[in-house]
Amino acid sequence: MAGNRHDEDRVCLCERPDGTCAGLAVRRLSHDRVRELAEEIWTASSGYLLPARPVLDPRSSRPGASAMAAYRRRRRHEREAWRHGWRRRAWVILGAAATGGLVIGSAFGERLAWLMTSLAAALAWWRLRFRPSAGATIWRRQAVTQRRTAGMLEPLAAEGWLVLHDVVLPGWLDSLDHVVAGPTGVWVVESWRRSRLLPVGRGRPGFGDQLDRLRGLTRQAEAVAESLDRGGPVPVRPLLCAHSWWRGPRSVAGARVRIATPRQLATVVRCGATLAPADVEPAITRLLEVLRPAA
Repeated sequence: MAGNRHDEDRVCLCERPDGTCAGLAVRRLSHDRVRELAEEIWTASSGYLLPARPVLDPRSSRPGASAMAAYRRRRRHEREAWRHGWRRRAWVILGAAATGGLVIGSAFGERLAWLMTSLAAALAWWRLRFRPSAGATIWRRQAVTQRRTAGMLEPLAAEGWLVLHDVVLPGWLDSLDHVVAGPTGVWVVESWRRSRLLPVGRGRPGFGDQLDRLRGLTRQAEAVAESLDRGGPVPVRPLLCAHSWWRGPRSVAGARVRIATPRQLATVVRCGATLAPADVEPAITRLLEVLRPAA
């Protein structure tokens, strides 16, 4: 039991606001996704195929679903841990109320003492009430950011583009925030917003963390391109949707990452050389075959 508790604490300590920690990525996954990954590892290592499971349509996924699920799981665990200290908090509230009542009562009378007692108890309860940690709240903020990005991509979906949200590639832990496919190719879009809940360094996001984010987005685009080998020569581009001012780099390892504001997002995706429908349709079909909902 002590060993398991130590492992959980170690996982919590490795959490980072940019989502690059492996332990944080695992805790973000749903139980179904963990089971699916375990089956993939078993098949790859043993060579035995497990019974086929129903194939989920990636178009059924919703933006921010896995991030919101991670927030709810983390919040539930923190609330359970918070409930264990109810006796201590009750004594603190009673002590604050009694102290306030005695001090005010001895100086200003009994009537004001009752008012001060109630006020001190309410203030102590307010300070000791349950509040999700910054590590949990960051998931909810990410879900909200992804939903805002999805709203900016709705015009493309209305024009006939394939717009997917919160999907994963087989064997990958990290989910793809948004995947857009249409006349200009395939775009792997990530929603980003500067976090003020979990500052890095001296209260500001570090340059290295932003570079790691671009590297991760570039790797995701490369993985999608590899999965489209049978989908024809369709370009796959990484695109970062910045909901706050981006002060970091714009390129990594010789590959430039497009960065756009939410209002610019649809315009940037539409820009570029137009492909023939015969080249785009196989890529769309392939994406629907390999991508799965993340939550």
